[in-house]
Amino acid sequence: MDILSLKNILSMLMFSALLLSSCGKTVTEPVKPATSDNQISAELADPTSGWTQTSYTYNIQTPWNLSQPSRYSYSGGEHRFWIYPDDACQYEGCTTGPRSELRMNNNYTSGKHQFEGDVYIVSGSAGTDIMQVFGGATNATAIMLKIHSGSSGTIKRYDNETLMTNAYNKWIHVNVQHDADNGKLYVYLNGTLKGTYADRGNATHYFKCGVYNISGSRSETRWKNVKYWKNGPVGQ
Repeated sequence: MDILSLKNILSMLMFSALLLSSCGKTVTEPVKPATSDNQISAELADPTSGWTQTSYTYNIQTPWNLSQPSRYSYSGGEHRFWIYPDDACQYEGCTTGPRSELRMNNNYTSGKHQFEGDVYIVSGSAGTDIMQVFGGATNATAIMLKIHSGSSGTIKRYDNETLMTNAYNKWIHVNVQHDADNGKLYVYLNGTLKGTYADRGNATHYFKCGVYNISGSRSETRWKNVKYWKNGPVGQ
């Protein structure tokens, strides 16, 4: 074989190698997006982990002298509640404040129970209880989450501890755990434990959400994904 033929063969081999390398696929593991410490904490903070979701029934309580659709609606999985200052309470002769609420039929006196839901609080709502654990020995309720008008909407435990500011016009994830055996309540907002509180004594308890009482001209909340959980770890 002469030198020229050898050069031609070498050139052909080099060309073939280049051609084959251009047709190969490069497998690359997908790059995971960067995750902040806050995002990691939020992912790990699941107040319902280890709990058992439980079915429930409910009643809607609205002013007794008005049609229910005039203060409550339900569409697309979303409960909408609203009240005005002059509204009556839920039955003729009652002396409590205006209300439009979902009353969960989950009566209990012992054990561990958890409320979960997403709430949207319309701006201007004030002096209004948006969620409550009913029942207590010294008071009618074990806890109430109440919206106040300051700081673009402030959620407090009653009129006391501040749990969140800038609460108007956004969806907020709410979890309230009640360890009735030990008289303790745990309040989470957006997956963060905001406080641990003593309940107000053993009684028949149940969950409510919506709007109850008012100090402004109109109060409205919207609730969705309302769930009931039982028998899990508290305060995690």
